[in-house]
Amino acid sequence: MDKKNNVNNNKIIDILLTNFYQKYRETILMNRNLLVAGIFGFIASAVIAELYALYSPSDVLTSTITVLVGFIIYKISFILLFHIDTKRKYTNKVTSQINFVILKQIIKKMIFAWCIFDIVNNLSRWLILYELLLWGFGPFEAVIITSIAATSLSYVSINIISRRNKIFSSLKKNT
Repeated sequence: MDKKNNVNNNKIIDILLTNFYQKYRETILMNRNLLVAGIFGFIASAVIAELYALYSPSDVLTSTITVLVGFIIYKISFILLFHIDTKRKYTNKVTSQINFVILKQIIKKMIFAWCIFDIVNNLSRWLILYELLLWGFGPFEAVIITSIAATSLSYVSINIISRRNKIFSSLKKNT
């Protein structure tokens, strides 16, 4: 009897998780892409912070260069990952032609969301990193703390914006 209840509970949980995933698939994939790209950007930032701190006595310059390198690596990685995940949504399966109307809608909405994300991420990242370096934290430790704080703030912002801006509504209509 207990085994039967466990099996039924597992089926219910599977159905709920499947429904949740299907409903929020695009948002989950976007967040996964943000996380992976963020890891790449973090690694680049940590390496640059350590190397640059050796040769530069300026905390302002170290903070600026570290944030810029991390941003460039992150942005390129995210764009590639986002394109890989969404290209099937705006490409005709039969003709392999790009549906530019859908692509244009997605790009417009994502540019707005990216701008908010980038402003929150880079501004908070620079300010927090600068303050931590002033307080005497080592470059690597400062980058870790900064990355966690700035990433958390920017993830909240992009998820709110993507939800309010209905970024993925045009994708759902064409699946």
